[in-house]
Amino acid sequence: MKKKELVHVGTFGQPQGLKGEIKINIFTSSFDSFKKLDEYLVEDGTSNFIIKSLRKVGKRYVCSLDECKDRDEALTFKGKKIFTFRYNFPKISTDEYYIVDLIGCKVIDLEKNELGKILDIKNFGAGDLMEIKKKDSKIIFIPMNEDNLHKVDLQCKTIIVNPILGLLD
Repeated sequence: MKKKELVHVGTFGQPQGLKGEIKINIFTSSFDSFKKLDEYLVEDGTSNFIIKSLRKVGKRYVCSLDECKDRDEALTFKGKKIFTFRYNFPKISTDEYYIVDLIGCKVIDLEKNELGKILDIKNFGAGDLMEIKKKDSKIIFIPMNEDNLHKVDLQCKTIIVNPILGLLD
């Protein structure tokens, strides 16, 4: 199995209570999209598990697993990443991208100057930002909007940007 076939969709947190429930940090776009996934795998992608129940408690999410009967068993999952297979996600339109596909892409400007590589896509509330690590190890952020994003070529792992004046200064 190739790493590209798996998508990191969450991470287990602390156990919740004494009955084997575990807190989860969810990385999908919504709670509903996480619940609709067909398969969940732990860390290496070889061992799967079944979520018996999943609920929102305040701003957090808590699940119970078939494998966990008490707090000690739940503690063995703490900090482990949750993956699913890529094919569990819906097809997307041509102007949409999964973050996992953008990470590692080379970012260049219209003059073919390499700005760096994408580390992550962040959203602090005002829209998606490409977090780019430059060759000198500095981090810059470029908004993913029509003004700045010119072309995304996932086959070549290249993103062409036309950053607005002053953005890179």
